[in-house]
Amino acid sequence: MTQLILSNSAIGTHACNITKQAEGAIPTKYLLGKFGTQKTDVALCGLSDLPIGIITDEAAAPTPEGSKEIVNVALLGSPNTLQAIASTAVTAGSILIPAGNGKVKSLPAPTANDQTYTMIGIALTSATVDGQVIEFMSCVPQQHVVKGS
Repeated sequence: MTQLILSNSAIGTHACNITKQAEGAIPTKYLLGKFGTQKTDVALCGLSDLPIGIITDEAAAPTPEGSKEIVNVALLGSPNTLQAIASTAVTAGSILIPAGNGKVKSLPAPTANDQTYTMIGIALTSATVDGQVIEFMSCVPQQHVVKGS
């Protein structure tokens, strides 16, 4: 008699999305998120933070008792295109970086000094004003140094 042995080898793996607790209020969907104070949480990504993905849900701030809402995070570097909120005008084809408050912006032109930015993808659509949703092709976040002019 043959014994069948089954394995749950995919436990702990995810396909393009993860769920996290919202560390603070998430006022609108498509904001860039980073790990929160606790790694089970997600918080809005700032300019110099290391992002993990796009938060595709809205969430209220935690209650006084500490109850937090669960949100979906679409991981950067996944094969699907993602949407994000632009902080300013963005041209399709430009490299995207965090802009603060969970928004994204285009990689700026060189300045007098070297600057290091975290690249998160390439814009596939354009935005003309702050708050517009754009579509982009994401990549695993990576440091990008813009040499001074």
